[in-house]
Formats: sequence, structure tokens, C-alpha cells
Amino acid sequence: MTTEKTRQKIQQQKELPTLTPSMQRILTACEHQGISQTALAAALAESPTISARILGLANSAFFGQRGGVHALPHAISVLGLVTVRSIAAGLTLSGRLDTTDCPAFCAEHYWLSAVLAATLAGRIAPLVAAGARPPQDTVYLAGLLHNIGLLALVHLHPAEMDRALNAYAAAPERNLGEHIRAVLETDHYQAGVWLGSKWHFPRQLLLVMEHHYDPAYRGDHWPLVLLQGLAARWANCVIGGKTCFEAEPEAMQALGLTVPGLEGVWQDMRDQLDRIRAIAAAFVAP
Repeated sequence: MTTEKTRQKIQQQKELPTLTPSMQRILTACEHQGISQTALAAALAESPTISARILGLANSAFFGQRGGVHALPHAISVLGLVTVRSIAAGLTLSGRLDTTDCPAFCAEHYWLSAVLAATLAGRIAPLVAAGARPPQDTVYLAGLLHNIGLLALVHLHPAEMDRALNAYAAAPERNLGEHIRAVLETDHYQAGVWLGSKWHFPRQLLLVMEHHYDPAYRGDHWPLVLLQGLAARWANCVIGGKTCFEAEPEAMQALGLTVPGLEGVWQDMRDQLDRIRAIAAAFVAP
């Protein structure tokens, strides 16, 4: 399949689910930085699935409630407005993509990596030099959705992606994008841009999806792109059990980040891995 055919398949309405009006309303609410807990709860109530996932998460032992949360406004106060907005947006979008026909795709690992990258980016963002610091509300959602092109390709091409993911598992010295290009003539970075364009994502999110893997990127919105790339790579280090993060001097210097400043964040992410795993589970619960 050529790159152009893959792009057309991603962007054609008949091949990829569109967002319903209720989903659009939820996304609009999630993107509203000044929204109140009550207004957000009212928007989320349009989706029983999202409401149930958020209530279940708020009642989990990791948040110390143990069954005491029965209403969305209370759940939002327990989890935090930014976290709930991002989780709801992620559930709204990811729920349109079916990954069950690709045995090699691990949804649990995908969402753990996404949530950890988003959380890590949110913790690092205040440490970025003031002149380059991206808006905090944008950071978490960008981290959560930075790799959503992978879901799109698994949804549309489960057999080909199964081959690519198995090849990557057998030869991880080549990056995943190379293995995907070998079977589809495109990669998940480009697929994310095509999907995001179809769903009318803000341009800064599209740039994160397309360029976060490149530490040399210095185009539009480069601080957000660079931050998400660092967070994604370091999240995988945490998941892989590494005891210290791999410094990337050029990217860190561009953002004004220092090793001493990051060490505490790194250790905190390692300590919170089980809690973050519980948040990620909300995306894959039946």
C-alpha cells in the first residue's frame, strides 16, 4: 500500500469513525481551560462509558476513596480537573479505534506509556525556562495523544501492524517507525497527523505527533514538541526499569533543564508507577 493510499484511508469517513456530536461536545469541554467541575461533569455525563471509567478510577485504592465516590463532580475533585479533562479526551478519541484484531499490539503497555509520558511532561514543564515554557494545560493532552497514530494504523491495518510489531520485538535495535514503514510505506508519526487533521486537532498537537521523536526539531511550537519527546523517551526508561534517566544535553539545554532539577522528578515517577498504571488501566478496562 502506498503512502497516499494510507493517507486517504485514514482520512476517508467510511474507513475511520468520525466523532459524534456528543463526543465533540465532550472534547470542547475538555479543551476549555476555565471550565468548572460542574460544567465538565455535565458534559461527561453524556457518555456512560467515560463516566463509569472516571468514577471507577476515583474509587480505586490508589486514590484512597475505596467506593466512596458516587458522582462525577466528586470524582473530578479527587482526580483533579486537568487529569480528568485529559483522560476524558483520550477515552473519547481512542474509543473510536479498534485494536483487538492485532495480537501483537499491547493496549496496556501503550496506555501506560502514554499516561506516564503525559504525567512526566506535566511535571517537567514548570522546570522549562520561562521564555520557552509551554502552556500547562496543553502539555498533558499532548503527551497523552502524542502516539495516537499508532492506534490509527492498528485499527486500519491490523495484519500489517501485527507483522511490524512482531518484527520490532525481534529486532528492537531498529526503531518502530522503520519496521512500520517496511510494511506500510508510512509510519505512526505521519498517521497521527492525518488522523489529527481529520479530527481537527490544534496545530501544536499535530506537530507533537509528527516530530516528537526528533530531538533536533526547532520548528513551530518546538518547546512543546521537544518536551514531549523527552517525556516519551524517559517514560519508556521508567517502564523498562532503568534506575536513572538518559540525559539529552542538546534538548535539555534548549529547554533550560538541568540534571539536578530532573532527578527528583525521575525518582517520583518511579515511585508513582503503580498509581500511574492504575490511571492507564482506565483506558483498557472492558
